[in-house]
Amino acid sequence: MSSGGDQAFRPEDVARICQMLFTTAAEGLVVVDPTGAILMHNPRLSQMFGYVEGELLSQRVEVLLPDAMRSRHVQHRADYHQKPVQRSMGIGMDLRGRRKDGSVFPVEISLNHFMLDEQAYVMGLVTDITLRQRAEAELQRTNQELEDRVNQRTAQLQEAERSVREALEKERELHGLKSRFVAMASHEFRTPLSTIMSSVDLLARYTEAQGDERVSKHVARIRGKVREMTAMLNEFLSLERIEQGQVLCQPAEIDVVHLCIELIEELRALTKSGQTISYDHDGEERGVTLDRQMLSNVITNLVTNAVKYSPENRPISLRTSITGGRLHIATTDEGMGIPEEDQQHLFERFFRGSNATTIQGTGLGLNLVKRYLELMHGSIDFTSAPGHTVFQVELPQHLTA
Repeated sequence: MSSGGDQAFRPEDVARICQMLFTTAAEGLVVVDPTGAILMHNPRLSQMFGYVEGELLSQRVEVLLPDAMRSRHVQHRADYHQKPVQRSMGIGMDLRGRRKDGSVFPVEISLNHFMLDEQAYVMGLVTDITLRQRAEAELQRTNQELEDRVNQRTAQLQEAERSVREALEKERELHGLKSRFVAMASHEFRTPLSTIMSSVDLLARYTEAQGDERVSKHVARIRGKVREMTAMLNEFLSLERIEQGQVLCQPAEIDVVHLCIELIEELRALTKSGQTISYDHDGEERGVTLDRQMLSNVITNLVTNAVKYSPENRPISLRTSITGGRLHIATTDEGMGIPEEDQQHLFERFFRGSNATTIQGTGLGLNLVKRYLELMHGSIDFTSAPGHTVFQVELPQHLTA
């Protein structure tokens, strides 16, 4: 013991500690002389190779190697004694040890040399890497399985992408066919409808003098149906032109009051018995700069819907106002209303409410209204319940081209 609390091991203590370290090491330790004879080893080495204590002493170290490696190892050992260096063996190599029972297992070996009484000795540290190799093999197998799954999933995604592309291509083809058919059919139907309307007008003139109410009633009915068919064809053509990008916004100065009065005069011919359409404009300012045709289509569609989905003897109102540089349009009716479950789909193409299946229509009107408003940077909203529906439109008062 030294002063100041420092403690030093005595030589005999150091020897005992070294002996304990040697005998309790978790890896195999072996010391051989230049001839390869095993001079000493720890218990772990015996256990690792299946020998009893002391059985390996004086045997050549080649006894720990597989038969195929023994003759080559003698030369390797001789070469090492010629130029002994500290080195590790087995990293990146396939080294094997041989147990007493003949079984072979993977190992890693670290070599070191030392001199004692002018005699060279070699000490080897032997590690059984069986468990490590199993873990590495399992990891490799897992990685391979994961890679196979990724490849399989990638192939599935590629197949799905190919199917989607084929479906999109077919959709484009069908869309093209549909567009051509709609354009052709709409144009072809316009001619016979114009002929029918002209013929009806002639019949009305010939029968006016006779004052036959039955003929007048049928003439009015024919005119109404022709207008309905013409309106439907116009909706199809308008949708087609919008989807093809052929509709451009062309702002012009408009007196919104004059426009609404003109449209209402035309739309009154569509009203049912006892229905009335009232119009009111709030404020003195009435000039806007918008696309006249688009704005007319928006107002016409909203008022026409109010007429169509309202019963007889019910009022319909149209209101406009200009405040804060915005044009506000509102239509109100006392019709059947829009079922709550249908409201989220109201502006979709070809959508018709579940309570409107008996009323003639294409389901395009509100979709076109929304598209026209988008082209003019406007918006639309609504509230609806049985017996009361209000559509509210908001647009910039002055739209630049």
